[in-house]
Amino acid sequence: MALQWQPQSQFAGYYLARDQGWYRAAGLDLSLVHASVAQSSVDLLRTGAADLVTLFLTDAIIAAAPPANRSTQPQIVQVMQVVQRSNLMLLAWKDMGVRQAKELDGQRVSYWQGAFAAAFQAFFSINGVSPKPIPQYQSVNLFLARGVAACAAMEYNEYHRIWQAGIDAGRITAFRMRDFGLGFPEDGLYTTSSWASRNPELVRAVRGATLAGWVYARDHPEEALDAVLAEARRAGVAANRPHERWMLRHILDSIFVPGSLPAAVGRLDQRAFASTAQTLRSAGLLEQAPEFTAFAPFQAEEAP
Repeated sequence: MALQWQPQSQFAGYYLARDQGWYRAAGLDLSLVHASVAQSSVDLLRTGAADLVTLFLTDAIIAAAPPANRSTQPQIVQVMQVVQRSNLMLLAWKDMGVRQAKELDGQRVSYWQGAFAAAFQAFFSINGVSPKPIPQYQSVNLFLARGVAACAAMEYNEYHRIWQAGIDAGRITAFRMRDFGLGFPEDGLYTTSSWASRNPELVRAVRGATLAGWVYARDHPEEALDAVLAEARRAGVAANRPHERWMLRHILDSIFVPGSLPAAVGRLDQRAFASTAQTLRSAGLLEQAPEFTAFAPFQAEEAP
C-alpha cells in the first residue's frame, strides 16, 4: 500500500492497522510505502509497484475518468472513502491588505497545481477575483518570506506549521474552502479495477482492517502518535509531537465527523462525489466523470 506523502498523522490509522496485526489477521501480507514528489502514489499504482494507494478524491476522479463520450470502466476504483470533509484553505496576510475574499483580486497567491487547483479556481470565481497565481511546491516558505499575499494550506498541516514558525493566528485571514461550498472529501483508499475484480475478498478485508486502525487511533491517540513518530524516525523525516498531535486531532475530526451518523464512516457521499466531479469539469480538469457505482463498487454492496 502506497501512502501519498511522507510519514505523518494523516496516515496514523494505516500504521496502527499494520502494527496491531489487523491486516495480517485479515489474511493480508501488506507493507506500507510512502510516495514522494518524484513518484506519486498513483504512479506507483499504475506501474504495479503498489496494489493499493491513498489519494485525494479529486486526484482519484481524474485518474479514473474515462475519455469523453466513452463508457469504459474506470481503471482505478475506490476501496473506501476515509477523510469525509475538506481541510483545504487559503491563508492571507492581513497587513498585506487581505481581510476579505474580494481583497485577493490582483494579489500574488500561491497554491498547489493540478487537481488541488480546482477548488481554489472555483473559490476565485465565486468571489469574482483574479489573483496572480504562483505555483506552490513543498513548503510555505515563500508565504513566510512575504513573497505572496496568500498561500494554500491544509488545516491539519501547513496552517499549524505557520503558527509554529512564530506567526500568530491573528495576523492571518483564513479562508476554509468548506465554508464556501467547496468542501470536497479528501483521502480515500484505491486500487485498480483489475486487482479489485481478482481480489474482491482482499478488498473487503482491507476495508475492515483499515477502519479498525482508524477507530483505534481515535480511541488511543497517544499510542497513535507513538506509531507516527516511530514511522517518521525510520524514514528520516523530521517530526515533532505537538504538530503531529494537531494533525491527528484534525484528521480524526474529518474521518469521524462530529454530528454525522456512524454509518457514514468509510463511505463516499454520492452528492459530494457529483459536486467534486462538476467542479473539476468546470475547471477544465475533467472531460467526463466515471459512473459513481463503477467508481465505488464495494460501497454498493453495503446498506446506506
